[in-house]
Formats: sequence, C-alpha cells, structure tokens
Amino acid sequence: MARGSLCISIDVELAWGIWDKPSPAYHARCAEREARIVAGLVALFDRLAISATWAIVGRLLERDDAAARTTAHGERIWYAPELIERVRTARTPQDIGSHSYAHVYFGQTPREALREDLAAARRVHDRNHLPFASFVFPRNQVAHIDLLREAGVKVFRSVDHGWHIDVRERLGGTAGRLANLADKMLPIPPRVVHPIDHGDVVELPSSMLLMGRNGLRRAVHPAAVVAKARLGLAAAQRTGGTFHLWFHPSNFYYDTERQLDTLARILETAAHMRDRDEIDIRPMRSFVHAA
Repeated sequence: MARGSLCISIDVELAWGIWDKPSPAYHARCAEREARIVAGLVALFDRLAISATWAIVGRLLERDDAAARTTAHGERIWYAPELIERVRTARTPQDIGSHSYAHVYFGQTPREALREDLAAARRVHDRNHLPFASFVFPRNQVAHIDLLREAGVKVFRSVDHGWHIDVRERLGGTAGRLANLADKMLPIPPRVVHPIDHGDVVELPSSMLLMGRNGLRRAVHPAAVVAKARLGLAAAQRTGGTFHLWFHPSNFYYDTERQLDTLARILETAAHMRDRDEIDIRPMRSFVHAA
C-alpha cells in the first residue's frame, strides 16, 4: 500500500478574489494583513520544512492602474509581486501554481474567454519564471478541464466531497452552510482523497477547508479544528490516501495569531509523522505522475 500524505494548497488572490462584489472592509483587511499573513505562513513552512502549493491570480504580477484607482488602498491590493517573491524565495521550496489570470469563473464564462484567460496566466508565469503545473479553479467552479490540458496544466484541485456537500446539493445553500459549520464542530474525520487520472491532467480533490474565524465560524473552537485535521492525517496514514488541506490567506484575516497557531499545531503533527516515516508531505505538483 502506498504511504499516505498531506497536501496543502493556498489560494492567493488579494482583491481579485472579490472583484465582482467589492467590499471596502475586505479591501482594508487585505491591505493591512495579507503581507503579514503570507510572511507568517512562509516562516511556518520554513520552520517545519514543508512545501505547499500557492495558486496565484496572474494579475497580481501585472500592474493595473485602473484597478488601483478603485479603492483608497491603491495598487497594493491588486499588484503584489513582492508577495509572490516572498513565496518563491522561501528557504523550503514551494510549488507556485495558477488561480487563473483574472479570477474568472469557469462555470459562468464562455470557453473562448477562458482560453484567453489561461493563455494570459501562462504568459505571466513564463515571464516570471514560475511553474504552471498546478491549478486551482476560482470559487472552486470545476469545469472545462480540457482547456487546462490545452494550457499545459498537469494537476488541478477539485472540491471537498464531505457529507455537508451532499446536504447543500439536496437542500440548498443555507442548509449546506449550517451543515458545513456542524461538520467543522464535530469529530467527523475528513475524507482522504486519491488522485484521479484524466489523461494528461490529474484531479486531486480537497479534504478540508481551514475556515476563517468571522461570523458564526467563531463558534468552532480551534481545538476542534486541530482534532479534525489530526483525524484526517491518521486516516491518510491508515489508508494510504491523501489529506488535502486548503485555505486562503484571507481565512487568517480575523484572529490572525490564533489561526496561525491552529495551523502550526496541525503541521507540527504532520511533520512529526513525516519524520517517523508515517506519511509524506507533498505539494500538488508531485501528484502529476501519481494517478
């Protein structure tokens, strides 16, 4: 049986993540906190020698004067090459992937526009000498996989397959959100996943979102999050599958230090298991030939 693994993927988007629903409060938190959070994540990964996948919006590496004029924060929430450079130059090598060029939604956008977006993203990565093997769909709208293959993507993240997803699909968004909150509060092991071969591109489903601590999410105690993730790690070790944890830096905007501490406790457990040869810790790109 193959050895189990932990994979971590991070969606890096800053203000592009809500370009269609702008929020001044979100923009302010983005300007004030994103850089410190990314630095904290890189420092944690360096301390524990962990490689993660950072899926970046390509426009973060291209100046956009029109976007910069839309908020009081100027270009720093739209253009952040120093943030990407901080990841690229981490002591522990990180996998930098794509989160599209302009955070377009694959379930809603015409195919030709998606093809152009992927070509633009590839151009940005090539110009900045960044890999273009790993891909995360904006808003997790998984669609048009053939266009990923055409653009040269080798592995993509798909959505969680927990019971709360079934509730959302049967009963709608409100029931799904309540089920998702309950799932995070209860000691239900997250599902381990396995890579799925689609010819020249591999699908790697996710297992668990590290949620933010705003709104009702504050009701979920950090100890419950750590316990749930440890159940996922144990299941990966037991079954030979993968526990795939994902989040945005924005999931750390509220109660930042506590969130970083929660992640640190999860990763310290994973690093201890890795050092005892019980699991591997792998970025998405490493699954290209695993399906």
